[in-house]
Amino acid sequence: MNIAHATGPVVVGIDGSKAALDAVRFAVHEARGRRTSLRLVHVIQPHLQRETEYGAPDVDGDYARTVLDQAAIVAKIGDPTVIVEAIVLQGNPEEVMRSEAASACLTVLGTTAESSLAAWVLGSMVHTMIESAAHPVAVVRTFDAERSGAVVAALGDAKVSATDVVVAQAFQEAAMREASVLAVHTQAISSILASAISGPVDHLHPESAMEVRLEPFGVDYPSVRVASVYAEADSGSELVAVSETAQLMVVGHERDRVPGRTLTAVLRHAHCPVLVVPHA
Repeated sequence: MNIAHATGPVVVGIDGSKAALDAVRFAVHEARGRRTSLRLVHVIQPHLQRETEYGAPDVDGDYARTVLDQAAIVAKIGDPTVIVEAIVLQGNPEEVMRSEAASACLTVLGTTAESSLAAWVLGSMVHTMIESAAHPVAVVRTFDAERSGAVVAALGDAKVSATDVVVAQAFQEAAMREASVLAVHTQAISSILASAISGPVDHLHPESAMEVRLEPFGVDYPSVRVASVYAEADSGSELVAVSETAQLMVVGHERDRVPGRTLTAVLRHAHCPVLVVPHA
């Protein structure tokens, strides 16, 4: 039950922040695993551009080249074999990044909580990309290349699905990293009580349903070790706690919908990069 990676480069939004450089470090690993190139993008809004007539300094252009050069150096240190392209584009940042994401196999964004203004600006970009992107979007608050924890698959209900893109993506990511998969099945209190009263859905105990859900992917990736746990679904605190030792968390999100409370909490507080996989 392999899923094929989309073609195209790994695209990273570069704004000069520390979070963007962590995003580059993460993106290098993703580009290498996907055997594709890395595209570093800095966007200049048209109304912020300076005229260069009569020797006036091109402040925005100089800044763009500076931050892109810095990001390219970080990428080369991460893996000199990955092809890196750095480009300055003009337009509304969210619109430009949406356009870039359309031809990318993965879009990577850094996000920060260093200041309320920075968090608001980056949060708006992150939510826009997650709502509209047809391909996965990785959100990086922090990245530790030396962390060797599991790839977490954050799952909702335990219904068996032959096209579970979250599980499939988690297994591929784990195979790329030679890591294990930890499937975290979250259930609301109401769901747990309903199951206890009426019996398990589809006449399967939760543990059995989870095993059925994971089994086809385990066959495709025999070298990937798998474990599963159950947690109470709340505002994402259980997933945030699990992220403290994980090297990546994979979550699903229905396209054209605003991220819910749990996903928003994970994006804001996770201790590892979060890979959001779109589905219909």
